[in-house]
Amino acid sequence: MNHTALGELLQVTEEAIEALTAWLTAPGHRYQPDLGLAREILQNVFGKAPDLIFRQVDLLPAAGGGSALIAYLDGVVDQNLVDRDVVARVLAASWPPPLWGERVFWPGAVEQRQEWCDLIDDLAGGATLVMTNQWSGVWSVDTTKFPARAVENPHTELSVRGSDEAFNEVVATQLAQLRHRIRDPGLRVQRLTVGTRQHAPVLVTHLAGIANPDVVYDVITRLQALRLDGQVSSSQIAGLIRDHPWSIFPTIRTTERVDLAVDALLKGKVVVLVDGDPFALVVPAVLADFYMTAMDYTAPWYDTSFVRFIRIIGWAMGVYLPGLYIALTEVNVNLLPPPLLILTAGNHAGLPFPPVVEALLMVFVIEVLREAALRLPQMLSVTIGTVGAIVVGTAVVKAGLVSPQMIIVITLTALSFYSVPVYELTGTWRLVNFFMLMAGAVVGVYGLVWVSIWLVASLIGLTSFGVPYFAPMAPFQARDWRDLFIRAAWPALRWRPSVARPRDTQRWARPSGT
Repeated sequence: MNHTALGELLQVTEEAIEALTAWLTAPGHRYQPDLGLAREILQNVFGKAPDLIFRQVDLLPAAGGGSALIAYLDGVVDQNLVDRDVVARVLAASWPPPLWGERVFWPGAVEQRQEWCDLIDDLAGGATLVMTNQWSGVWSVDTTKFPARAVENPHTELSVRGSDEAFNEVVATQLAQLRHRIRDPGLRVQRLTVGTRQHAPVLVTHLAGIANPDVVYDVITRLQALRLDGQVSSSQIAGLIRDHPWSIFPTIRTTERVDLAVDALLKGKVVVLVDGDPFALVVPAVLADFYMTAMDYTAPWYDTSFVRFIRIIGWAMGVYLPGLYIALTEVNVNLLPPPLLILTAGNHAGLPFPPVVEALLMVFVIEVLREAALRLPQMLSVTIGTVGAIVVGTAVVKAGLVSPQMIIVITLTALSFYSVPVYELTGTWRLVNFFMLMAGAVVGVYGLVWVSIWLVASLIGLTSFGVPYFAPMAPFQARDWRDLFIRAAWPALRWRPSVARPRDTQRWARPSGT
């Protein structure tokens, strides 16, 4: 057979398998008690995969005689569970197959299936199927054990004090971590399936009696409307269910920290867990939430308040410093004191580029160094980042391409961006900084004012699952300001934030008689 004929045969075979899979996965097609046919169907649907294991065993006369076919995917099941809780129990079964769910298998780990669409999904998800030639039902036994890394420390949200536990990629482990922290039957969990091929399980969790039912219903409705094909990640889901998918500001917070997810649940928010992704989604999320860390609630109130003040200063420097420097040195030079104007003009004299070009050049260099430090191995990234910044900064000044003041401005700006606790907001402020830089170069200080007005108007117009993104500043909520720019002492934080519109607004109560 030549290559052309072989290719056509493979194409026809693949098309036949796809047609068979589409037919079987449609509702209404049930298993018929024919072990040979069932084995052939599963082999064709899974493309004769080498990890698809079949074990056919003979049943005892008390179980009705005949044979049973056991099917599972090697590598995604616990082999000890298969041998001990499935194969051994089927061999010793003295009850007819319809009673195995109560008499033979563990009741909590077995389900009765009949339709092929459910059988294929269970088998691909790590279950073990038990079929017989004398009964039209199939037992699906939960023997799942996917490869997973152990629970580790967070990599992107570091903390000096408090818990240091991060989610891993297995959604069952993520839920167990939440259960361990919140030992309350009010923790509600709803399981959804997102993805037409991956069938990724998604868990929507909230605390009954605290979370707003309207927010919970909105989250579930948006997730149920998704039809994703291929890899499903929390970032992909967040980008599809958020209120403003084209906005540069994130309106859904992602976190890998268990304590942050627990704190969000206790505030009345909804936490979405995605199988295969260690980052949980927290909704609703306003702008102020992205500046709150786990250590804010483990450190003393005065230390947290001071740190939050530093974050505000860092935000202002990162957004306004380059644009303000360009505006004062190129457009509104009359606003500078004469000694400072002489100093900056003297340093720029003889340089081939105007200050705005110097700023853009240094921003480009900083971004290249940042990307290189992220992509290189960890042992090399620190060296490249430090040595690269020193060498490049010294070289461009000695070469007469950039003034020393511009090196200082861009360096302070780059460092200020990393005062933002959440990384996904850092890219947003870098983009805003670019608009500020260009506005300051073209219009001067007036350009900075107009971009600031546009920025505030944009933030006020955003929402996160119906919650104003600029809350509690707009609309103004005086009680929530106790945990906004500062963090008041614990006696003052008696009420839950009103951002998520919780049903139970009281966080704690004084003991009776005090």
